[in-house]
Amino acid sequence: MEYGKARDVFYQPAHPYSIGLLNAVPRLDAEGESLLTIPGNPPNLLRLPKGCPFQPRCPHAMEICNSAPPLEAFAPGRLRACYKPLEELV
Repeated sequence: MEYGKARDVFYQPAHPYSIGLLNAVPRLDAEGESLLTIPGNPPNLLRLPKGCPFQPRCPHAMEICNSAPPLEAFAPGRLRACYKPLEELV
């Protein structure tokens, strides 16, 4: 779904799944606040959905996500597989 150096993925996530995971990390400065979650359940690895495996839980899912997105370079050393334009994820 996304590939790159850990520093790049942590500070500039480029896939809805990465963004969801990073938003779900508990913050040390947010004592008592509710944790954010990714809705739904992870897919059964023996029966992955057609297309993007995150599509059933993705807030940006579109009809085209039912077909597997190609893994494409979008920056030096960075790859992502998502049909949603990167600038629309921010």
